[in-house]
Amino acid sequence: MNRLKFIQAIGEAVIPLLGFFYFEWSLYFILLFYFIDLVTTEVFIHLKINQILKFQSVRSYPKKWKLNTLINSLLVLIILAGTHFVIALLYPGISFKQEFVDFVMYEEAGIPIPQGFILLPIVIFGNYQQYKTMFLRPKLYQRQSWSFLLYSRRRALIIALLGIVFGLALAYFIAVPIVYYLLILVGIKFIIDFKFTP
Repeated sequence: MNRLKFIQAIGEAVIPLLGFFYFEWSLYFILLFYFIDLVTTEVFIHLKINQILKFQSVRSYPKKWKLNTLINSLLVLIILAGTHFVIALLYPGISFKQEFVDFVMYEEAGIPIPQGFILLPIVIFGNYQQYKTMFLRPKLYQRQSWSFLLYSRRRALIIALLGIVFGLALAYFIAVPIVYYLLILVGIKFIIDFKFTP
């Protein structure tokens, strides 16, 4: 299992590095891909929890689950907002709306379809395959608790948030090349994928 997670984490790290150095993707372009993954992962955490509760024949969600879900959802929103604040410091005058349109309409050489129409289904399918092969097939829902999943996810979100605070301090106090932000981003994502993804 750890070997598979390591290979997946490496794959997640290589794509943005290739995009930045060879396809001239901007840091925000890469972040938009990560945002899709962030939200999709959050959705699949809830699918896993539903499967656990279904196996345990729980008919209504416990209050503790509701509170922890709310906290995790707030952390996701803070991560999204905080990242945009850092990017605004790094790229004064950036148009997030235009960047998003450019991201959705981006066409890679040899693929005449805007990536927005194929990327989301690919990310969802990838997460579904991971959910199926690493959660349903080994029947982890019979052995894991829903609180373990929520708290594991919380740790991952807190690490991401600490990375944003670090990036914010860098952007505000020290002028460093954008490539350093990319390496920090990829490094944090790798740690989260390999060490903190249940």
